[in-house]
Amino acid sequence: MTDVFSVSSKKMPAYFRAILHSYSMLFFSQHRGLAALLVVASFGRPWAGAAGLGAAALAVAGARLGGFRRDYTDLGAYSFNALLVGLALPLFLAPGWALGALVVVGAGLALLLSVALGGWLGGRGLPFLSLPFVLVMWLLLLGAGSWPALAPAEPGAYWLNDLYAVGGPRLVALASWAGDYPWPPLLATYLRALSAVLLQDSAWAGLLVAAGLLWQSRIAFSLSVLAFIGVEVIHALGGAASTPEAYNLGANYIVAAVAVGGVFVVPSLASYGWALLSLPVTAVLLGGLAPLLAKAGLPALSLPFCLTSLLFLYVLLLRETPGRWLVLVPMQRYSPEANLYAQLAQPPGASAGLGYVPLALPFLGAWRCTQGYTDGGPTHQGAWGQALDFAITDADGRTYHGAGQALSDYYCYNKPVLAPADGVVEEVVQHVEDNAIGEVNTRQNWGNTIVLRHAPGVYSQLSHLRAHSARVRPGDAVRRGDVLAACGSSGRSPEPHLHFQVQATPAIGSPTLAYPLAHFLESLAPCPCQPLGTEQLYYGAVPQLGSVVRTPPAQPQLSQALHLPPGYRLAVQLAAAPTAPPQQWEVFTDAYNARYLRCHQTGAVAYFEQDEGLFRFTAYYGPRQAWLYKFYLAAYWVPLVEAPLRAVPLPLTVVRSLWLGWLQDLVAPFYRFVRPTFELSRPATLPGLAGRPLPLRSRVVVAYWGRRRFVQEATLTVSEGALTALTVGQGPAALHLTFAAAI
Repeated sequence: MTDVFSVSSKKMPAYFRAILHSYSMLFFSQHRGLAALLVVASFGRPWAGAAGLGAAALAVAGARLGGFRRDYTDLGAYSFNALLVGLALPLFLAPGWALGALVVVGAGLALLLSVALGGWLGGRGLPFLSLPFVLVMWLLLLGAGSWPALAPAEPGAYWLNDLYAVGGPRLVALASWAGDYPWPPLLATYLRALSAVLLQDSAWAGLLVAAGLLWQSRIAFSLSVLAFIGVEVIHALGGAASTPEAYNLGANYIVAAVAVGGVFVVPSLASYGWALLSLPVTAVLLGGLAPLLAKAGLPALSLPFCLTSLLFLYVLLLRETPGRWLVLVPMQRYSPEANLYAQLAQPPGASAGLGYVPLALPFLGAWRCTQGYTDGGPTHQGAWGQALDFAITDADGRTYHGAGQALSDYYCYNKPVLAPADGVVEEVVQHVEDNAIGEVNTRQNWGNTIVLRHAPGVYSQLSHLRAHSARVRPGDAVRRGDVLAACGSSGRSPEPHLHFQVQATPAIGSPTLAYPLAHFLESLAPCPCQPLGTEQLYYGAVPQLGSVVRTPPAQPQLSQALHLPPGYRLAVQLAAAPTAPPQQWEVFTDAYNARYLRCHQTGAVAYFEQDEGLFRFTAYYGPRQAWLYKFYLAAYWVPLVEAPLRAVPLPLTVVRSLWLGWLQDLVAPFYRFVRPTFELSRPATLPGLAGRPLPLRSRVVVAYWGRRRFVQEATLTVSEGALTALTVGQGPAALHLTFAAAI
């Protein structure tokens, strides 16, 4: 299976892949198996299937020739609305040359509206969904009356005529048998609802859609079933004589529930409740809009789905405190499972989103956290509770030596204060004199302070600095680790310490933000001079009250070897075939400025992140037998510092057992019994010379029901600051690869 996908991704032109993706995007997916089944299902009505395929092809060609965003074009985002227009027009108008011309016009209009609405709504963090389809259909149906060549459709007669023309009386007889097949009533209604997403009304077409949906996503499939049952219950409680027509049930209720419950929101118990809540809202919108639009001779189409989804997503965007129950997907992976598993596998700091700035500790050496986030301390309260105080302590936990009556008796006094990240100096106050020990200056509460701007809405404030110690001025650019000033005891500070907070505005004393630090070593033992083994390395976390923290020392050889800037290319060679053409891996950036490695031969893509302390992969797309996938698993999480190593969670997509993976997918939003982990080890004594090889041994382990299954064991070798080799497995079947920088 992997080899087939590898070849297809290499040989299938991007143009045809984009057409396929136009179909899978109807269910917010990039799954080509689902797309293929949808293509087949759409030809249940031959004219409609041909018109839809032609419209999608025209839209993809137009987007490519027009120079619109290539990533959106390849995803099918600019062409799925044109596909819907092509599928819908034959339901309203009779086949003929005039209908063909109208399909061409409709495809062009749908493309232009997709681009325009994508820019407008996308800038607000919202998808344009099928709004272009609805608007184009209204325009075309309103204008069709003025063209005599466009006759109204007669579905029954033309359906039989089409079949007779294609396959004669035998095909007509087969279609009659299929139409009269005795499906169980509820199942037939559900399948017809799914087929209606393709503008069909056939349980057989719906069966293909259901199979594709289940193949693509167990979570999306379960949400579709939940929505169907929910609508049945709502109509039963409301005393309705029958369930909604198939189109509204599928294209409005079910698709809205899938969108808000599993696609744009990370799947969870709360998101399933959110999906159920969308059903009565969709019912109200449908009941109000359909009669109103009918007066103008227009169908509601999928407008209720669009309005419900946009409403539910927009209110989530407006929350002051996002919380942990309804989490918006930060980067769309076009699969509910992939979105969920990526969220579960990422470090806590990544939850800050795409604008997250990795902040380091603003000092050298080991300091104790003397006041933490809203811990009941004297000053960190209310809107200013998400702040940290630091001081240096000795083995006895004291902050001073001698009598402790002079400022110079305190270990942290006059120690350098560093920039926690790159930024620009916004505010500098340095004229406030330091207090005598035990005294405070409440009039100038913050004392000497420096505020840095790191990104829009991300500022850091460092306060209680020593008087006249500032080395920067407003407007200066600083780099992480630059010395800003010295630690002091100015403002509301009875003894020397450093106050550090993150805030959304540049004003001194602004309300604080809960913001994780990029990485640090932490020990809860009383002595700051602990052996390395007693400390733990944390990523995306906040120091605890009373803990001793320090920045871990860098591992230069690893940092250099895994520094992969955009444009960097690797030639990857099979060691057993040194004369064979090597694979070419190249680093690119996407529209979100996220970096990824792409194999030119297989089309496999692996997204990654890197800062001073960590190299980690965030997502992989492609065949599992690709060499890049082996590298993805071998270097999934590599600390670039000298610190104790620990196992980290992996996305559940690494599970290779079909039945185990599908079972976990079904219950993943509520309960996870499969726990993949990545374990890394390296020599206890790191090589003292950069030229000595450094082996990184990794294992990928899947644990479930008390069992442990090894997915991959590998050794990645670094030498002279470069990647040199990768060995996967053991014995004769082991895979041996070599790396070289490509020119």
